[in-house]
Amino acid sequence: MHDHAPHTAAGPHLHQIRRLYVALGLIVVALVLLGALIVIRQHDPAADTSTTETFNPAPGSLISSLAQIPPSVANAVGVDTPTYPVSPLTPVSGHPLWLAAAGAHGSALPVVFTYGAEFSPYAGAESWPLVIALSRFGTFTQVGQVQSSGTEAFSGLSGFTFWRVAYTSRWITLEAVERYGTVDPTGARFVSLEHPDSAEAAAVAVFDPSSSFPLLDVANRFVRNGSSFTPAVLAGLSASQIAGDLMYPTNPVTQALETAANEITAAICAQTDQHPGAVCSAHGVVAADAKLGIRLVG
Repeated sequence: MHDHAPHTAAGPHLHQIRRLYVALGLIVVALVLLGALIVIRQHDPAADTSTTETFNPAPGSLISSLAQIPPSVANAVGVDTPTYPVSPLTPVSGHPLWLAAAGAHGSALPVVFTYGAEFSPYAGAESWPLVIALSRFGTFTQVGQVQSSGTEAFSGLSGFTFWRVAYTSRWITLEAVERYGTVDPTGARFVSLEHPDSAEAAAVAVFDPSSSFPLLDVANRFVRNGSSFTPAVLAGLSASQIAGDLMYPTNPVTQALETAANEITAAICAQTDQHPGAVCSAHGVVAADAKLGIRLVG
């Protein structure tokens, strides 16, 4: 017997239709739930790390070693690079001096702006002398460690990322934009990390309209596009090996990095009224100043 026996001959057919609707409804509900799970998974960074950039802080001991390179090493190198040429910064004019808001000491500070990308070996190479030079004016409490993309030239080059950087100085303000990371989920574009603000975007538009990496802008007075030396200098070396080489002034790695750091330092000193004195009066920095004629245009 069936519950619906009193119905007419059309009754069984109606039951079949109802069952069909119920089955279709259950399928629709299942598909909706599956779609919801897929969407949630796509938006959950823990669910798919292939599209997520990871920040790796550089060891404090590594940053300290760069900040504590003996001045005698930088002075011995000066701007002498017999093995690898170093491209100088370019003096620029006709642009407002780039100053940040008044700092803790009550005066507006010149801006040092770096615009880079983690995937780029050229940005990675330039990050070394930049960290060395900036450590002469202040303190990094956080800076990242990164290797350039394996799909680019000089793949896996050891360097630093300024994404999430933390830096303090009484003499300058560091503004850093790490535009792209090293993760390339589609094979067509690296993941975006940061966007420049209006002042930073204006500097990029004027001094680096092709958006090549890296760009270094010292207060709109000295600019460099690209790395100061070929990344081949650092190819195949680990971060610890590079840092270890910096103790020897006759080492080609030391000569390239210290020359570039001395030139960056001299450019910054031109905007800080040659402060701090111990840094700006050092023999290696004075040699860079003379080579570039910085005091004449600062």
